[in-house]
Amino acid sequence: MPLTHDPDATVAALDPLGADAVMRALPHANLAADVTWLHQRAALLARRSAEVLSAAPAQAALRDLGMLTASLARHTGHSAPAPCVEAALLRLGALTGEVPRETVYSYATRNPRGLRRRSFTDTPGEHLFIDEVTAASHTLEAAIDLLVHLPKADNETAATALADQVAQHLRAFSTHLLRVKRNLTPEFFTGQLRPYYPPLEIAGRTYYAPGGAQMPLLVVDVLLLAQASTGPLARWYAQYVAGNVLYLPPHHRALIEDAGSRPGLARLARHAAHLRPAALRLLGELRRFRLPHRELARTNMAVRPDGSLGSGGYTTHALDRLLDVTESARALLTAGSPV
Repeated sequence: MPLTHDPDATVAALDPLGADAVMRALPHANLAADVTWLHQRAALLARRSAEVLSAAPAQAALRDLGMLTASLARHTGHSAPAPCVEAALLRLGALTGEVPRETVYSYATRNPRGLRRRSFTDTPGEHLFIDEVTAASHTLEAAIDLLVHLPKADNETAATALADQVAQHLRAFSTHLLRVKRNLTPEFFTGQLRPYYPPLEIAGRTYYAPGGAQMPLLVVDVLLLAQASTGPLARWYAQYVAGNVLYLPPHHRALIEDAGSRPGLARLARHAAHLRPAALRLLGELRRFRLPHRELARTNMAVRPDGSLGSGGYTTHALDRLLDVTESARALLTAGSPV
């Protein structure tokens, strides 16, 4: 199944709700906390969405209506949208086969560039954040394209060559997110951006805002780590994947469903020596990303009240557990491992 970001670029070019002017005005309305304007425009876009009949336009419509709805939740404190907006979100979600709100794909890879860019604050920091998350997502797509073929490599030379290419993409992914760390202070992210990533209550269910757990990294994780841990850690990881996979687009969900039903690369490499150097290389790259990512999350959480959750609904404890899963995969490839 070929993966490409081109479909998302197609979505980025679409404006099925005629919302360009509304979305250009959104940062000003947010700055003014103009709840009346937000209510009126959300209702307007909800009415226009009745004309949307196919998946790609529906993805673009969810991007725009979702950002308005999130803005309303930020300023009103109410997580449930108005009934007309809720009905529109549910219908659009059904057309896309995705959750009925904006996702990290909506905010990044499906977000237009230039004058049509959708943002909550129109600040340089937010634009940098969108650009880096978009670029990071594209590098992950490229990594996935290669990684799906690695278990089928029939010798160490072929496996190592593929792993080298995947590792380059994973390192580029880390570089993009580290650029966010260097340029966005915890005070800016927590004070200016995080309030626009609230959970929404739609049809009696909580849907979390765009977050790192919903990026294509989840696909890379499962391809590498499926069946790598046991006991409570394995149960936690299964719940983590199940809780986030619904926020991915259908082609990524299909990959995870397929990959999750059989051993990941680390488990395969335990019994296939020619895959072992490749698996260790990629697990090292994953660990190299996770350590500074955990540090970044802890720094951001340090300026928030105790018990705060990230936009995806997790505390930093989830990052500790993900490191544990990664280490359990590395342990599989260590001589004498009983796992």
